Amino acid sequence: MILNLFQNKNKLVTMYKTLLIIVLFLLVKQLPAQDILSDTLTLKDCISIGLQNNPKLRSSQFFVEENKAKVDEVRSGYYPAINLNTNADTYSKNNGSQRYNNYNSGISASYSLFDGFRTKATYNAAKDNYEANIYQYESNKQDLIFNIIYAYYKTLQSERILKSAEEAVKSSNLHLEFANAKQKAGMATRSDILKSEVELSNVELNRIKAVNTLLTAKGNLNMLLGLQSNNQIKIVDDLSVVNENLIQPFDSLYNEAINSRTELKKFQSLLSAQQQYIQVAKGGFYPSLNANANYNFAGAEISGLQQNWWLGMTLTIPVFKGFSAKARVSQEQLSLEGLEKDFESLKQQISQEVWNAYLAVKESVERIVTTSKGVESARENLSMAEGEYKEGVGSIIQLTDAQTSFITADQNYIQALSDYKISFAELERTIGNESKTNQ
Repeated sequence: MILNLFQNKNKLVTMYKTLLIIVLFLLVKQLPAQDILSDTLTLKDCISIGLQNNPKLRSSQFFVEENKAKVDEVRSGYYPAINLNTNADTYSKNNGSQRYNNYNSGISASYSLFDGFRTKATYNAAKDNYEANIYQYESNKQDLIFNIIYAYYKTLQSERILKSAEEAVKSSNLHLEFANAKQKAGMATRSDILKSEVELSNVELNRIKAVNTLLTAKGNLNMLLGLQSNNQIKIVDDLSVVNENLIQPFDSLYNEAINSRTELKKFQSLLSAQQQYIQVAKGGFYPSLNANANYNFAGAEISGLQQNWWLGMTLTIPVFKGFSAKARVSQEQLSLEGLEKDFESLKQQISQEVWNAYLAVKESVERIVTTSKGVESARENLSMAEGEYKEGVGSIIQLTDAQTSFITADQNYIQALSDYKISFAELERTIGNESKTNQ
């Protein structure tokens, strides 16, 4: 008996442990995304999270599913319509002196044998519209990926500028210490102290602005990932990874864009759908033929219902509708011509987008080379100015100018790196590719 008690106790403990594990698993599964993002995220991680969580993209996906359901709805035109009918009524005649009852119950069916090809055309148009919405979803997805990349590198840019601003604050504090020391030694005037304090105030102001800019950039990135704006996201810094060999000739890029852009594929589907709508409108000129059948029981008494059935066909020939069918065809043809012009305009727009993005990448590469040299020169100049001022052969004006020049050169270089990453991602977007996560 004691053995059985121990065995039951062990079973209960095992059961409680299992339940606890299940509860913990469910709780972890329900935690918001920002509560479990504790690791430093790569760009690829951010894109993956954004594609899963971004509410606008998910809404676009639901819209695609909605249009798929519309295709299923239109397909019903290929099937017969079957209905069960039951009714009971009573009526009187001769001021109520005579009363009659009528009961009817049965099944009816109808099927369209020919409707001027309207069912087929409507179904094909629905499929084309569904396909167009799939391409629109892909376009939204590519836009989201680009926006995440943009926000990612703007965040890295803001982080580096903040570090640059913090380093400038440290240097300015050091310069103020130099000035104080030289004044005590009788080698500097009060003017040197004041100029150093002004320099420190300016760089401290820049640091404050950089902090706020970084918080704003992180908020934008969090929003795109479907997270709260104040989430303390940490990302990998790959801003300095530059590969100039990825840039293709413009003609190659343009041809790739014409073949790959989902916006063009969407328009092609819309043009195909519009051609089907023209066929639907032309269906108004054709006769329609329907088959009908009915089988029921009817009578004045429930106990005496009589069996009835009938089969028939209905032919409808349009004779005159006030020229509405002709006007409808003309309307749909004009819509097709408008779409064709919009399609040509879109191709021109894409050409311009590819050209601008191509030039932006080339410019950013050249700026990286130039600004990197500028940073080295400005750093050397600042080092020389600090040494000369400490030795008493340089002025505070030379030192503050050198400090300002270095800050400007450093931030120009950071801006060039960020612009390269963003312009390359934009080039990938303009040619219809999902942007590479490692350039």
